[in-house]
Amino acid sequence: MHESAHTSKPKWTPIKLTLFIAIGLAAVIGGLYFASRSGSDSEVYGNDFNVYYHASREVIAGRDPYQNSLSEWTPYLYPPLLSELLTPLALLPLTVAAYIWFLISAFSVIVTALMCARMLPESRTSKWFVAPVAIVILFRFLLDNFNLGQVNAIVTALAVAHVFLYARGKKFWSAVALAIAVSIKLTPAIFLVYHIAKLRLRFSLACIVLVGGITALSFLPMGTSAAGAFSEFANRTLRNEQGYNFADPGNQSLRGALARLITTVTDVTRDNSRMVFSGSSVLLSIIVLAAAVWGAIRARDEMLAVAPFFCCAVLLSPLSWKAHFIMLILPLAQLSGAMLNSPRTRRRLIAATLVTAFVLFNLTSPRVVGLAAAEWSDAHSFVFAGGLLVLIASVGTALMQSLASHSAFANLNTPRDGFK
Repeated sequence: MHESAHTSKPKWTPIKLTLFIAIGLAAVIGGLYFASRSGSDSEVYGNDFNVYYHASREVIAGRDPYQNSLSEWTPYLYPPLLSELLTPLALLPLTVAAYIWFLISAFSVIVTALMCARMLPESRTSKWFVAPVAIVILFRFLLDNFNLGQVNAIVTALAVAHVFLYARGKKFWSAVALAIAVSIKLTPAIFLVYHIAKLRLRFSLACIVLVGGITALSFLPMGTSAAGAFSEFANRTLRNEQGYNFADPGNQSLRGALARLITTVTDVTRDNSRMVFSGSSVLLSIIVLAAAVWGAIRARDEMLAVAPFFCCAVLLSPLSWKAHFIMLILPLAQLSGAMLNSPRTRRRLIAATLVTAFVLFNLTSPRVVGLAAAEWSDAHSFVFAGGLLVLIASVGTALMQSLASHSAFANLNTPRDGFK
C-alpha cells in the first residue's frame, strides 16, 4: 500500500557503517600513539606540540610566548595567536591536550580533502576519488605532521576554507579564514598576491586590514611588553636570528635547494646559507611567482587558478620542512579531478605527474629506502623537485584550459557554410 515508505534506503548502509567504525578506531588508536610522542613532561621537548603547549602556559602565566623557550633550539616561532588559541588545551594535562590536538589535526585533514572535492566542477562523480588520491600522495607528510604535532594541517584547512568560502560568495568569512591562517603562520599571506593578480583589490585590502587587526589584537594582551615581544618575534623568525641553516637537507624550499647548491662541505660558515634571502633565491622566486600569477590570470575556475599558489606557499617560504608539503592537498586534488576529464594525452601527463610526485614524496622516506638513501635524496632536493613538478603541472593545466576555452569560443564564432 505505502511501499515508498518501506523501500527508501536506510541512512546507515553496511559500507557507511564499516567506514565510520574504521575511522573511529583509527582516531582512537592513532590518537593514543601520536599523543604519546609528546611525552608526559611539559618541560621536555617531545615534538612541536610541546612548544605550542609551553608557549600557551607562558601566556596563562602572564608572560609573552617568546620570553622563555622550552629549550635553546626549540623556541616558539609563530605570531602569538596560536599560543593564545591553545590556552584551553594548556589547562589540561599534556597527554590529554596532545590527544585532542591530534583529533583537531586529523579532522582538519578530512575537512580539507572534502572541501577540495566539493570545489571540483565534476565533484559529483569524482569526489570519492580525488580526496583519497591527494591523501595517498601526501601520506608520508600527513604522518609526519601527526608524529611531530605540527600546526600545518590546521593552517592548510584554513587556507582551503578561504578559497572554498570565496568560491561560494561568502567573502567575509573567506577573509576571516585567511586572516586567521596568516596570523597563525605567515606563509598563507601569499594568497594576497593571488587576489591582487585577479584584480580583487577591495577584497585584498579587507584581508590585509583583518590580518593587521588580528595580529595587533594578539599582541595587545601583553601590554607594555608588546613592543618587545614583537621585536623578539621579528628578530627570531623574520630575520632568522635563531640561526637556522637554510642549507639543511630537511629544508625542501627553493631557498634550501639553492643554499645546498652553493654550500661546500668544507666551508659552511662563510657562505650565505643562514641569510633569509639571497640574490639568486629572490630572482628565481620572482620567476616562479610570475608563473603562478600567469596561470591564475588565465584560469577561469577558482580552484585551478589558486592551485599554483598553494605550491608557492611551500616552495617560496625560506624554511619549509618536508611536513609542510601537506599544503599541496588542493593542487593534487585539482590535478586528480582534471585527469578524469581531460583528453588522453593530457590525462597521461597528469597521471605521470601524480605518480612521480608520489615516488618523490613517499619512496624517499628512510622507512622505505633506508637512512643513507633518504639523506641523499634530501640533499639532492627530491621533495622540492616533486613540489616544483606539481606547480608546473598546475600552471600548465590552467594554460591548457584557457587555450581550450579560447579555441571553443573561436569555433562558435567561425561562419559555417551557407551562413557566410
